[in-house]
Amino acid sequence: MNRLIIVGNGFDLAHGLPTSYSSFLNFIWQEFHQTTTNPLFMELFEIDEMHLSTNGLSYQDYKDFCSKMKFNYRSSNYMFKDSYYGSTSFNLFYRNTLSVDEDYQKVFSFKNKFFELITVRQAINWVDIENSYYQVLISLITGEGKYMHIGTVKQLNEEFTSIKNLLEYYLTEKIEKKYQLSTSYSHCESILSLFEYKCKNLKSQDNEDNLFYLEFPPDYRKKLEDFDYLFSEGYIDKSNNAYENFFLDFNYTSNVENYVTNLNFKNSRFFGESSHIQIHGQLNDVINPINFGFGDEMDDHYKFLEKTNDNDFLENIKSFMYLNNSNYRKLLNWIEADDYQIYIMGHSCGLSDRTLLNTLFEHNNCKSIKIFYYKGKDGSDNFKELSQNISRHFNKKSLMRQKVVDKTLSLPLPQNVRYDQKTI
Repeated sequence: MNRLIIVGNGFDLAHGLPTSYSSFLNFIWQEFHQTTTNPLFMELFEIDEMHLSTNGLSYQDYKDFCSKMKFNYRSSNYMFKDSYYGSTSFNLFYRNTLSVDEDYQKVFSFKNKFFELITVRQAINWVDIENSYYQVLISLITGEGKYMHIGTVKQLNEEFTSIKNLLEYYLTEKIEKKYQLSTSYSHCESILSLFEYKCKNLKSQDNEDNLFYLEFPPDYRKKLEDFDYLFSEGYIDKSNNAYENFFLDFNYTSNVENYVTNLNFKNSRFFGESSHIQIHGQLNDVINPINFGFGDEMDDHYKFLEKTNDNDFLENIKSFMYLNNSNYRKLLNWIEADDYQIYIMGHSCGLSDRTLLNTLFEHNNCKSIKIFYYKGKDGSDNFKELSQNISRHFNKKSLMRQKVVDKTLSLPLPQNVRYDQKTI
């Protein structure tokens, strides 16, 4: 049985890598001193250096920034004015008391209005950022006025691109250059062992021995039993690989490469042959650039974007960015070739990837969807949330209930693998 492993940001987080949106956002405030020296940071804010020197300035997060700004500039010479989002954001002005007229000079404000929006919303996941972008797009079409202060669609796209460029900079500097994302099998065994095929004992009367079959529809189990017979009798060996592991990586880091390399060093009879594509792009790669945007063409409002006859509204729709290279075509060819089981590892299955996930989930060759959920130290888990998210990608709900493996047969994704930091 081939496996399609859908890997999302939760996979990197399981390795202790700071790739969450909150880590990225906090990085901007912690590196606030770069706002007048680094072009990527300079696109976020308007700052009057005469009154706000950024030398050596850093903050723990946005809340810390707001608190310290309001304390440091509490003098009557300065005035805070709420932004479009009330007291959750502000503009800071300096009042020249020597002037006859009240002369207010702007000291601080958000230049990137979309960045201001996602900052005050305190988004948790990357999918929330992509959903916010889509909501603003629709608002600009309908003219409801909620986000009119952001400006035109062209301005929105420029601001979105600025955030995307800053994200690439962050992941390069704080992940790829900092961590040794290549290690041995034993170091990652808790996750790698999940891919080992263990032949079932067809003669066993112990139900525990054959629970694997319950992950599939009843009418498909006979085919699995036939495969196990051939496997146990040695008809499937290194020259006739048992199965393929196709890693569909939605992340931008090189973390998954380590797993593909380690699996391909193992006996292919028990671990199959593994391959890997980064469907959303690779850091600093011209051929496979970062694909960060929205991908739900099944949404009721999507046709509004097409009917504008303005390609700026389609600038960051993922389907068009998939055409930059052949990765999407390789994926389609792979799912057409044979039956497969899907592993969900660290992907939230949010709506921003709905078009692609619907294609994979409802395909006739997809026989089963197994969730490797997150389990916290307090015993809580997100299995129910993930299964609910997955259901939104199915047009046929009965098909969803047939394919999604229940929780008793699912496993939590191990959270104990850690990479060493590189020595400088």
